[in-house]
Amino acid sequence: MLLATIWVVERQFTTAVLQADLDDLAQIRTRIESQLNQASNVSDGVGAMIEVNRGLDEPSLRSVADRMLERTPVIRSIAIAPDNVIQVSIPLEGNEAAIGVDLAAHPVQGVSLRRAMQSGEPVLGGPYELIQGGYAVIHRVPVYFDRDQDGADEYWGVVSTPIDVMRLFEAAGVSDELTEGTLAVRGMDGLGAEGAVFLGHPEIFRQENTLRTPVIALDGRWQLAMQPSKPSTMVTWLTRIAELVALMAGLLVMWLAVRWQAQQRLMVDSERLLRDVTSNVSDAVFRTDGAGQLIYVSPAYERMIGRPAQGMIGAPWLNLFPEDERRPIREATERMHQSEQVPFGPSRRDRVVLTTRVMRSDGVEAPVEVRVEPVTAASYGQAGLVGTLTDLSDRQAFEQLEGLATAVFEGAGDSIVILDRHRRVLAVNPAFERLVGLPSKDLVGERLATPEVLDKSRRRLEACLRGLRQRGRWSEELACRLPDGRERVLGWSVDLIRDDRQRVSRYVVVLSDVTTRHRRMQAMHHRALHDPLTDMLNRSGLEERFEQARLHAIREGTGIALAFVDLNGFKPINDTLGHHVGDQVLREVARRLSGVGRGEDIVARLGGDEFVIAFYGVRNDEDVLRLGDSLLESLREPMMLDGTTQLVHVRASIGFARFPDDADTLDGLTRRADAAMYRAKETKDDTVVFHRDLVNPPGSPENE
Repeated sequence: MLLATIWVVERQFTTAVLQADLDDLAQIRTRIESQLNQASNVSDGVGAMIEVNRGLDEPSLRSVADRMLERTPVIRSIAIAPDNVIQVSIPLEGNEAAIGVDLAAHPVQGVSLRRAMQSGEPVLGGPYELIQGGYAVIHRVPVYFDRDQDGADEYWGVVSTPIDVMRLFEAAGVSDELTEGTLAVRGMDGLGAEGAVFLGHPEIFRQENTLRTPVIALDGRWQLAMQPSKPSTMVTWLTRIAELVALMAGLLVMWLAVRWQAQQRLMVDSERLLRDVTSNVSDAVFRTDGAGQLIYVSPAYERMIGRPAQGMIGAPWLNLFPEDERRPIREATERMHQSEQVPFGPSRRDRVVLTTRVMRSDGVEAPVEVRVEPVTAASYGQAGLVGTLTDLSDRQAFEQLEGLATAVFEGAGDSIVILDRHRRVLAVNPAFERLVGLPSKDLVGERLATPEVLDKSRRRLEACLRGLRQRGRWSEELACRLPDGRERVLGWSVDLIRDDRQRVSRYVVVLSDVTTRHRRMQAMHHRALHDPLTDMLNRSGLEERFEQARLHAIREGTGIALAFVDLNGFKPINDTLGHHVGDQVLREVARRLSGVGRGEDIVARLGGDEFVIAFYGVRNDEDVLRLGDSLLESLREPMMLDGTTQLVHVRASIGFARFPDDADTLDGLTRRADAAMYRAKETKDDTVVFHRDLVNPPGSPENE
């Protein structure tokens, strides 16, 4: 019996040690998950910037990424891989070996990349031995956006953040445990208990008494295993002595052990109750004796006032307040006592509740709410007072902040809409009413599918919701038609607000009219790509449009015919009739050339009297010859121009080259068509020459 009692005591010690180990393991898991979550914010943020910019804006990205890396030391670098080939590493120093690596072809890292591309969601891979050196797990975030403006999001590439494994576990404070062999981690590629061990001794996972806990590792799972601590040598030694004493002392030892356990439980319960009260109650609690002297003041009073609570014990309880505040409190307390003496039963018992102030140790006054009520004892009647002090500083500050937020909401120049979690309108500000031309009473309570407040695109709605799920924020500039028929470009910003349980609580939508800036940017873009005289594409515009045509031709398996047109006799027109007539001739030639072929064909002026036309979907030489004749025919009709009474005649020499037969780049096609044009100019006016004829003259075996 005595031995069983001592065994129970020993078991309690062992249980206490085990509980401490479990608490340590939970804290380790929390620190690891915190570091990983910070790292995921970096890769998600970089991916979001690429989506918003619709591509790689390296200077802006480096500026933001450098600040992210300063705050996240566990991240080795940020690798950006358009089309899965690493082009940018931030920082570059120490990571030069990663530049140019094709992740899709990598025999090890390619597995996690394919998982990310198939799921469209971030994944966790590794740990791997990095190409540039080091050992890291890699968080990969696939990036999607509308690359070719066909209305659908395409895969652009991947953002990878290698998280240095040893830095991660050093930041979590467990490097000693790994070195000592008491901790191990498994879950290669985020597979949790199914993954391989990558830190520590695998033997720890095969032991029966191992303590284990899962770790949410970004978009995967790991599992931690820790060997439990052994009771100290002194505890073991004392236990053996207790067993010997138990054998010698008999029933006396058992009685003492029972008494000791009862006292320990009482002490632990009392200490736990006191700890819970002092740590969880923010209000200051005080108690007086029958004479109104303080016999207890809780530690919250010291946190509220900045003076030790024990210094108030034995003083009158009204000393808790400044002297000029004591009179109304004393009078209210006296009325409470008088109310108690009225013989209408216990329901007449009253309490004091009023707002006053206290003086902090730094001399600043703080508003408080004081609640006081009497404590009675069955044998002695009035036994004193019990009361609480509630600090109202935060409440008043919140009320002031709430008033400021309301003023900002009402007076903001941007339009603001607040939606509930079902996307029903809770409030709109006056700027929004002015924008859409509808009063708030017609909008509040209506369910709006964000961003369908003014735009009805289902694709944009899905993009918005996807951005909110991934980052909690979505923004874009959309062309919208307002209820009054005006077409405007609006900058949208939608933020997702969650409650303390991480459930969707609100959507905040902010709209700004960016029409003027948008139109100015469109005009600048148009001027950059078009010839100011003819409004045809210039060389830069030709390069941009031709690249789109080339990719389309490759996908469809069709050809492109590129014509180089040079006017004959244009210089005499300028010299004899003047440059203003020459400008009219160039504009008329551009108009006529644009009328040949189809609307999607490309017409560009390279400068002077040189034009280039790219025709889509050309199948054979007959098609090219027909197009050449059409171009010449369009120029044969004389021109009647302002500022001259005579008809103006122009002729042209045309050289043709075909994609992909003659060349597969714009530069190559232009040079070959230019060479063919010069051959046509040497022959006679109104002549079309194929580049193929320069290489294989007519009648040669290659042309038969």
